[in-house]
Amino acid sequence: MKISVLSITLACFFFLVSCSNSVQYSEGKEGESQTPEWTWVSYDSDALRISGRAAYGDGDYVVLSWSASAVTVGFVGTALEAKMRADGLVYLDVFVDGIGDSSYLIKLDHGDEPSTLPVVSGLPDGMHVVTLYKRSESNFGDWYFYGMRVLGQAQKKYLPAAPKRKIEFVGNSITCGADVLIPEHGMETDVVYESAYYSYAGQTAKSLNAEYHSICSSGRGIYLNCDGSKTLRLPAVYDKLGTGDKLNGKWDHGKWHPDVVVMNLGTNDFASGKNDSAHFVKAAIDFVQHIRSCHPKAKIVILDGPMLVGDYKVKCRRFLDVVKKTLESRGEKGLYRLSLEPKGTAEHGVYFHPNKEEATADAETLSAWMRSKFGWN
Repeated sequence: MKISVLSITLACFFFLVSCSNSVQYSEGKEGESQTPEWTWVSYDSDALRISGRAAYGDGDYVVLSWSASAVTVGFVGTALEAKMRADGLVYLDVFVDGIGDSSYLIKLDHGDEPSTLPVVSGLPDGMHVVTLYKRSESNFGDWYFYGMRVLGQAQKKYLPAAPKRKIEFVGNSITCGADVLIPEHGMETDVVYESAYYSYAGQTAKSLNAEYHSICSSGRGIYLNCDGSKTLRLPAVYDKLGTGDKLNGKWDHGKWHPDVVVMNLGTNDFASGKNDSAHFVKAAIDFVQHIRSCHPKAKIVILDGPMLVGDYKVKCRRFLDVVKKTLESRGEKGLYRLSLEPKGTAEHGVYFHPNKEEATADAETLSAWMRSKFGWN
């Protein structure tokens, strides 16, 4: 399905919305059918399902920063609009009635005031499910969601059943889906080519029918970031509500416990060209132990991604094997190791980000492996 883009600068316009919480109908003449009117559904209504690390503050909104955060509504009607804004740059996919590919792409530019924007219209009169899905990562911007206007009626009973399985993906740009939609390897990168939905993580979650959180940030490493710095490495952002400066609060891990945590580790540490084995192994061990303290019952998969080649790949895998072996020697259980194979070669040791086809292959590998290991049939 072809994606259409709604590119909106939020500071440019602002629509006032109705604050009614019940469906209203215009009164026609006797014998005529009633016409549904717009109904307001607040961000905290139980008619909405919010997935991801939701930050509720003092305002009349919820902030969603991490990739793959989503808002789903079930309603009877024909159209809906959403009141929202972005701090930074945010891309949202719109999924309608369970169709596998995004129906629309909404671009939110930075704005200090929210706007009420069209999401879908002209739907057949009846029951529908629409999801707004944050496909761009936290590094680029935070999504402020205030609520929706529905031309009809939204209720909790119209929402589909939530997936029973839960997966938390922790990683870097590979997990974010950076460049996954790029037309050709080697082209100049752009956030519009990023899609959490088509990353190996998003496709794995879809294949396994699992709700997932994606705690991912491009360029971050375990001990070193890709530029050799140590600021805001993956362990430092793991407990946060997002990577932005305005979301300083900590996430309460007790609100959402995954069945499985998939940690994609090592790519940026080696891409820096300055990686140190002892520091890397210690940092990885500490990070796994911290995740275990947050999710005592979760299975933890230590994964190396498909971008490292040659000596970098060999060393990364050896170091991660040491991490698992060391933790198990200390009595840690529920640890697993898996490697995703690179799809090409590179003289400097780091291959391109996976494109859509390559990410699909990685998702098929991981999904099949998880079905076999965990009995997820």
